[in-house]
Amino acid sequence: MCSVFNTNTNQTVIQTYNATTYRNCTTDYASDDDTFQYQGGSNEFGEAMTVTVSLTLEGQQYYFSDADDGSQCLNGMAFDIKVRHGIGLPPSLNQPPPPPYVEPPSTVEIAESPPITVVTSSPNGGVRSSARFFLAVSVLVMLVLHLV
Repeated sequence: MCSVFNTNTNQTVIQTYNATTYRNCTTDYASDDDTFQYQGGSNEFGEAMTVTVSLTLEGQQYYFSDADDGSQCLNGMAFDIKVRHGIGLPPSLNQPPPPPYVEPPSTVEIAESPPITVVTSSPNGGVRSSARFFLAVSVLVMLVLHLV
């Protein structure tokens, strides 16, 4: 699991395991191994940024903004969570996400294709040839029956 912060490059996200650092809304007295500062690496001031923090350590974790010397934290931009050992994601969430929705193509008028000419009789007179064939077979059958 992870925490996702949608912020910008002139803000910082502080993650700490130190309750005193959290209550004071400052990293001034934090130790290097219990407090981490996430900030934008861009030279652009105020550029949109997403910070993803993995929740891999069990126990109490604290998050706050130390922008404006901690005034945002003192005014409520802070929260704490307790990470516990879990059994993993349920099967319904342990699958890759579905592909993104794609808008179906718009209905565009299809240009009409050229007309198709339908031939009703073959050039060699196929319909008449079939009739002649039937007549020839009938005569042949009658002759055979007459001879028998």
